[in-house]
Amino acid sequence: MASGELPIVPCKVGFGMDTPAGSGRNLNPPKTTVHRVTNLEASGSGTLKSCIDASGPRVCVFEVSGTIDMTALGMVSINNDYLTIAGQTAPSPGVMIRGASIRIEASDVLIQHIRIRTGDAIEGRTPGDRDGIYAIGKSDDPNRQPHNVVFDHISVSWGIDETFTVKDTAKNVTILDSIVSEGLWYNMHPKGGHSKGLMMSAENMLVQGNLIAHHDDRAPLETTPSAITVNNVTYNTRQVGMRLSPLSNNANHDGKVRTTTIAGNVRLTGPSSDPNRDSAWVVVNEDRDGSKIYIEDNLCDGWENPDWPCVRVDSSKGSSFRVKEPPLWIEGLHVLPAVQTLDSVLANAGAWPADRDPVDARIVADVADRTGTIVNCVGPGTIYYPVAQVDSAGSRSVTGGIPDCDSSKSAYVGRTVEIFEGTGSGQKREVGSQSCSGNTVTLNVTTDWDTRPDSQAQFRIHIPCDINAGGWPDMAVNKRALTLPENPNSLTESGYTELELWLHQKAREIE
Repeated sequence: MASGELPIVPCKVGFGMDTPAGSGRNLNPPKTTVHRVTNLEASGSGTLKSCIDASGPRVCVFEVSGTIDMTALGMVSINNDYLTIAGQTAPSPGVMIRGASIRIEASDVLIQHIRIRTGDAIEGRTPGDRDGIYAIGKSDDPNRQPHNVVFDHISVSWGIDETFTVKDTAKNVTILDSIVSEGLWYNMHPKGGHSKGLMMSAENMLVQGNLIAHHDDRAPLETTPSAITVNNVTYNTRQVGMRLSPLSNNANHDGKVRTTTIAGNVRLTGPSSDPNRDSAWVVVNEDRDGSKIYIEDNLCDGWENPDWPCVRVDSSKGSSFRVKEPPLWIEGLHVLPAVQTLDSVLANAGAWPADRDPVDARIVADVADRTGTIVNCVGPGTIYYPVAQVDSAGSRSVTGGIPDCDSSKSAYVGRTVEIFEGTGSGQKREVGSQSCSGNTVTLNVTTDWDTRPDSQAQFRIHIPCDINAGGWPDMAVNKRALTLPENPNSLTESGYTELELWLHQKAREIE
């Protein structure tokens, strides 16, 4: 790199790319600990979590493929610095984390070739806060503000809130060659329809070579004073592709000026795209004086703006911020022309692109064929959520406590509420309106109860899953022992350790 440092992902540049991650090169002499993941349990000896929870420079390698079901944990936090998760070391078909949100609060982290699919199990993290990945810390705790975090060739799907979130408490974050797909739309979120893609709020972000497919919105949403977004493909968003939300929306960025570089991206409409909305690639909402915004050489189907191609300006000062040269750049960054972006992303994005699992293969085929849809659920059937004890009921109402109620939205209007236990059991009614008092919800139904439920009864909401992702993929469980380099911590002429060169080769084999 121009700084003289080695990029943690060979031949790449990016913010935080000079991190040593788990290599141990931050020590003199270099020293890391290799943790072998030998089983698919959620926790315990030989698990991924045991590697994540360890301290000091460490590398997680995999001697088993398959699904690590972490649904019962709900969330897995990465709290200790200097970590590399090397999913490329698993036997085919690689590893999928099921059911959990992965939260990064540590610094100097590299995650490669892992699939993270959060999903809509009733148990697990509260649906209103169930993202796939969070890179997020504590604004009031300087020891919990992650920096130098790199995501390379990962696949993230089926978040109920955001699918992928990088918050303003983080800094120096790069997301490369990844797939962010199928945020769940009409599922368990207390706001009702949600399906959000990628939120990027950290200062200094590079987002390059990614596929963001099948979301309602935020594909991506960018609220950061400094970001580079290049050579990404957004497909089948119901609303626009990318939003530049004003820095004034984020108190952590008070006093900062926006410098944004956006080039070589492609926005494609799809079957779920709303024909009554425009299909601009970027909506500019910024009004912060002194901002500099470069948005050039992007492609977007169905949207015409000859004055500023692929851009819609929704702020009074937005057009005045346009500049002719990138105001933010990284020396050595190579950006493809937009006409080459689609082919490159479809060939390279996601975990194990040379051996994609059925979900990623379907997503990529959807983009290539202009098919697919925004989905409500992971699989077919009906989800019953929330479930509550009846506190009180009227002739056309029922009231009870639920985990999270959003008074600003109408999540349950139009859905079916069923009395399924106690007095009045078996009755089903359509919800006409709702109200919240704290986490107590009152559902007003469209016709009278035949038998008014009492405090011995329970009710539940039906969430239909006829529009779904086809269910969880079957990830074969294969095992094989890994033969590591004889001297993994030894520095080579390249400057990388023997272990790192071995990891690089493993990545090349599946890319």
